Amino acid sequence: MDFEKIYTDGRYFESNPTWSQENSEWKGAMIEKLLKKNAIHFNELVEVGCGAGKILAYLQKQNPAKNFIGYDISPQAIELALHIKNDKLHFLQSNFIEAYKEIADVLLIIDVVEHVADYYGFLNKLKPKSKYFIFHIPIDMSINTVLKPHINLQQRDAVGHIHYFTKDSIFWMLEDCGYKIMDWHYTKPDYDFKPVKG
Repeated sequence: MDFEKIYTDGRYFESNPTWSQENSEWKGAMIEKLLKKNAIHFNELVEVGCGAGKILAYLQKQNPAKNFIGYDISPQAIELALHIKNDKLHFLQSNFIEAYKEIADVLLIIDVVEHVADYYGFLNKLKPKSKYFIFHIPIDMSINTVLKPHINLQQRDAVGHIHYFTKDSIFWMLEDCGYKIMDWHYTKPDYDFKPVKG
């Protein structure tokens, strides 16, 4: 199955017309907190799978002198994001790994890994693209979801999660790919943020 196609042919947008913009501000606040706590300074911050772009818009308000770029493969997401672009906030409909030739100061991967068929290959290809990374990866696996698997099936149908993680399996996955975990923090239930150094 071509899992990427649901993000390019409009099926994901049909089921998720807001593209989770309602969660962008608290996610942005957590990212800003982690950046400050770990003294991570940047001139340019790039997001892979930026969706409608509202996380970057929030971060730009906190860091108006900095540059922000969002990449997404979905034309529907980028169409939403282009409404908020400005001279320091840019959006591109493109495959980040193929298109981005620089080394970012900070790379955001927010609610993306659980959607990628070959997430190990994806993480290995991302690693040379930045010095610092912030991941937001849902923790969908729990005793509750093992006993009630329909919960994860609902996540699969509603928001396209095709992989399900525990906190430990996320740590193992990142460490397997050579990332050094500097800090981590739980956010709202079912979510986990990870800034790591490449």
